[in-house]
Amino acid sequence: MLGKKENGSVAGSGQTLNTIIGRGTIFEGVMKVDNSVRIDGTFKGELSCSGALTISQSGEAYAHLEGRDIYINGIVRGTVRAEKVRLDSQARFIGDVYSGTLSVTEGAVFHGSCSMESAASEIEENTKREGSVIPMDGKRIDGAAAVTTLESPKDGVRNLSTTLRHCG
Repeated sequence: MLGKKENGSVAGSGQTLNTIIGRGTIFEGVMKVDNSVRIDGTFKGELSCSGALTISQSGEAYAHLEGRDIYINGIVRGTVRAEKVRLDSQARFIGDVYSGTLSVTEGAVFHGSCSMESAASEIEENTKREGSVIPMDGKRIDGAAAVTTLESPKDGVRNLSTTLRHCG
């Protein structure tokens, strides 16, 4: 029996996926999307979406990207801003990440900086309350050493920097 087809398909997150940049397609410019986006082709410019943004294994983005959740399994050069960012095993990322949560899967390449916005504000609050910060230098995490530093204020803004180093 045939059913009624609705506009858009449902993404893995359960949100409507209504924009796909297909394999072999090159898009240059500014794009604002209500709901989720998947890039299988090449995107150059600025992209903002209210839902999840997925860069598939065949996808490439040379851009400023914003979304609620951003999943990268292809190539991205630029700036990423989201509540949650995940670099999957085939991801190749060069740039800056601004996120509350960053997940890097084994095999992914991350070259750049990460600003954990919610973590930075938490440390700022703890510093005001207690007057000190406990360093997390050299904590071992699955073959990587995480080094977290809090830079001195520049123009009244504290910068939290986390560096992951492969060990072994």
